[in-house]
Amino acid sequence: MRSSLPLLALLLAALLAQAPPLAGEETPRPRVSTLERIVAVVDERPLLLSDVRALQAVRGLAEGPALEAAIDERLMFVEASRLPQADVSPDEEERALALLLESRPALRGEVPEPDLRRLLRRQLAILKYVEFRFRPQVRVSDDEVRRAWEEAQAGNPEGPALEDEQEAIRDRLERRALDERIEAWVAGLRNRTDVRYVGASPMAGP
Repeated sequence: MRSSLPLLALLLAALLAQAPPLAGEETPRPRVSTLERIVAVVDERPLLLSDVRALQAVRGLAEGPALEAAIDERLMFVEASRLPQADVSPDEEERALALLLESRPALRGEVPEPDLRRLLRRQLAILKYVEFRFRPQVRVSDDEVRRAWEEAQAGNPEGPALEDEQEAIRDRLERRALDERIEAWVAGLRNRTDVRYVGASPMAGP
């Protein structure tokens, strides 16, 4: 069986990239108790405020974008959960939680552990699904790498050689192609899913 460590590293890198460091991150902020409620109904399944709050804290999102991201994540997870290759083991969940809390210790006091575990379990399943379904479809040719290098070198004849840059360029082009496939996937899920918001603005303040 393939090791889950590369997947865990990808997950942690994605989470940390999405959440800018906060001042005083090493000091946990007081946990704010929130009365549980349904903030949206996604294909007849309730989306809870606790799930949105956890996503908001971990990814450093504002309230509105956190709700939309939680809806997208719910749609992706429902589809990913149908694929056996996307199953997440308890050991993978435990290691993902340990890695996240090691890098973001303030989350211990900000988000209840069960909410963090649910978030990580969903995101690991989605990541596995993406790696299984979309990653094999992403191919970047040597010609595409050369064209990207030539565009970057335009007007800079003293720039780095292709041999020194080609792997970094290939990685960047593959990430872009993978992102485009994921965006198209999510757009398709949204188009065929009934999403109903509960309340005028579930995440808004007074």
